[in-house]
Amino acid sequence: MSESKGLFRGKAFFNCSNNAHGNDVPRIVIDDSPLARNIRMGNTSVQDIHMDAGRATKTSSEHALPLPSAMNNSSEYSSLATTDNVTTQNAQIDKGNAVHLRDDSADRKMSGPAGKTIPDIKLDLSDRSLGQGLFTNAKDFQISASHLQMTDKSVRHIYTDNTASVMKDLAKRSIPGVEHDSSERDPPPQCHPRTRLDICGQAQSWFHNPDRNEKILWIHGPAGIGKSAIMQTLAQEEHKSLPSILGATIFFSKLRQRNNPKRLFNTIAYQLATRHKPYRQYITDILTDDPKIIEKSMKEQFNWFIVRPLAEQNVFQGYCETVLILLDGLDEVEGADAQRLLVSLIGNFIPEHPTSPLIWAIASRPEPDIVNAFKPLSQTQALYKIEVEIDSDQGRADMELFLRKRFDEIQERYGITSKWPSEVDFLKVAKAASGHFIFGEAATRFIDDEDYANPVSQLEVVVAAIESTTSTTLELNPLALLDSLYSQILLAVHLRTRHITACLLALSFTNFNRSLYNRLWVQSHWLNLSQADAFSALWKLHSVLRIPSPDKVEYDTKLEPFHKSFSDYILSSTRSGQFHVTHPEKIAVAGAVRVLCESRDPIDSTTKASMIKFSWACTDKNSTELQTQLFECSLLAVVDYTDAAMKCEDDVARTSERLAAFFRDVDYADFSNLLNYTVGYWLKDTGPTRRILPVLEGWGLARPITISSIQLNHVRADQAADADGWDYKDEPTAIPRFFKNPNENPWGKQKTPLSQFPNWRQQLREHLQAIKELELPARVYLIGKGSKSVIGIYQNLDTKYWWCYIIPYDQS
Repeated sequence: MSESKGLFRGKAFFNCSNNAHGNDVPRIVIDDSPLARNIRMGNTSVQDIHMDAGRATKTSSEHALPLPSAMNNSSEYSSLATTDNVTTQNAQIDKGNAVHLRDDSADRKMSGPAGKTIPDIKLDLSDRSLGQGLFTNAKDFQISASHLQMTDKSVRHIYTDNTASVMKDLAKRSIPGVEHDSSERDPPPQCHPRTRLDICGQAQSWFHNPDRNEKILWIHGPAGIGKSAIMQTLAQEEHKSLPSILGATIFFSKLRQRNNPKRLFNTIAYQLATRHKPYRQYITDILTDDPKIIEKSMKEQFNWFIVRPLAEQNVFQGYCETVLILLDGLDEVEGADAQRLLVSLIGNFIPEHPTSPLIWAIASRPEPDIVNAFKPLSQTQALYKIEVEIDSDQGRADMELFLRKRFDEIQERYGITSKWPSEVDFLKVAKAASGHFIFGEAATRFIDDEDYANPVSQLEVVVAAIESTTSTTLELNPLALLDSLYSQILLAVHLRTRHITACLLALSFTNFNRSLYNRLWVQSHWLNLSQADAFSALWKLHSVLRIPSPDKVEYDTKLEPFHKSFSDYILSSTRSGQFHVTHPEKIAVAGAVRVLCESRDPIDSTTKASMIKFSWACTDKNSTELQTQLFECSLLAVVDYTDAAMKCEDDVARTSERLAAFFRDVDYADFSNLLNYTVGYWLKDTGPTRRILPVLEGWGLARPITISSIQLNHVRADQAADADGWDYKDEPTAIPRFFKNPNENPWGKQKTPLSQFPNWRQQLREHLQAIKELELPARVYLIGKGSKSVIGIYQNLDTKYWWCYIIPYDQS
């Protein structure tokens, strides 16, 4: 084949440097070869293009590249033509000229990865328009497109870079607010100046020691010792250092429900991807190929996000030698099994991949499960341990330094002229703290509380609490002094409001199955409190709680303790005594029942959120939104805690009667009436607290039926249907969805009435027939009364493969 007629003769450099969005675009080099050309893009797999006599044939799969932010609008190089309703571009290419592809059509689109819409661009490569050969002796082409699919005399743009979409999806499946610099942790706990220098120094020396044998640092110590402050300080220092070795930081919190182990490695992957370009490209590639990796098990995610990129492929090779993953609060990760699995995954990874750049710093309480999990590593050279001791010489010195500084600040603030505190009182407080930074912090916050504005008398209360705690009590409970201090703080609350205070604290700190039940505004209305009542009950607790000002309370606002030890104290009956509430869920659902009963209109037998009364509003929602949110939250609470709801009042029969009247008036077929939660959610599982279906049966509002008994002429076409659960492609015994075109799908959350789909009867008939023929383990219930009914077809024996259909039905 001659030079003048060859395809891609010479070398063509597709120089696609960073675009305006900062996306990295690989440099594509097409080698000079008479028989074959291979487009190479860094370490990514691309398509080989075999060429012969001016013809090109695609031989492998697609590859995603970024969509450029801007296209050259010059008409010198391109002109639009339309063939077969597809916009194409004929580019006149001269030797050495830069080619910019653009699409002026807003009508013709193609689907890229994750549903991204992109232009369909075709470049006509016919000899007639291009002259001698394609790109003959050309160089320095600027291609502002991504993947190119070769066909006879044409190049088709397939899809663009998916980085932004992948990162967005990964962020959604991460644990929010766990980064060391997250606004949700502001202000974070951190070591006070010139304290904990020994422990921080040990850790930092280990981080930067190239000759270290260990790959895991375990910082452990009891509650309130200051582990999180140490980890925060380490994270901040490593973040500031140049070059930084910090890869990811995770600060778990059980109280704030930031402790989901299923999202841990998604979170680590997201942070690594934001900091390191090679890892970001790897993540983009694998999640473009399989977006469901972010939904896989911990073990599988560890394999995809840690083992493959950082050991098998070593994407950091030549990029950075050490990458630090910092995890604080391992003991707060949900479930002891998950805690042990995490240690096991990391522990097994290290000897199998000793050259990986990863090092791990983990902090936790020395809980038995965690200690046992670390034992195998202690017998090897993989683990380096630092114990934060309670009564160490350095810990006492650090506490005295901290206390003297805080007392000096308080003395200056209030203008105390006499020598204060006395050396005797100071030493009592310092000895009581014994390295327990949380005691020192809580005591000085209480002494400095502006609500009292009398630090001298407040110090006397602290000293009295210390003196009332015996050595025997301390032997039985190392936190007895802290508990005594917390009790003194709560005793300052007025006796008239003390029960309300205890209820608000219990509802704020209880680990409900939904965090929305911990919201201050919701709790206040469940307790039927005015804004003045709520804040009066919290007035004396600013030394232990972060309390917003009344005019800044939003719907999502929650009460948060300065330290987890206070929430632990409140939730422990043996530690908090008279301030402990035994059944907080019963108090919550009692309020929820009252709200639901308010929503019932007995005149026309309907339920309306607009009937709900509330005494004060949040700053971020209007009245209608607040009524809707309170109705939804209350309905979910009663469904989640059905047993507690049935017994939440002294007169159980009256409670049952009121709830039965409410559920009898609900229109189960109207999604808007149930506020986005269809009856399908109620059928999702039959956990120990959720027994709503048997209760509905007892009221005559639900009964089992068969699929054969369903009459299509009774289906309400004026309402929407719903289907949810696992796709049959993932599990053959799961929901048999046969969805071809989502726009013609009568199932789902789009709230579109069945009447809008011409073939809904046929599709419904096919689905019902499939459930019968596949002999799926389905339960079928008719729920509701008259025209307000639905049919629920569901499987919840195995919650992993739960699925359900909700069909609006008129049984009148």
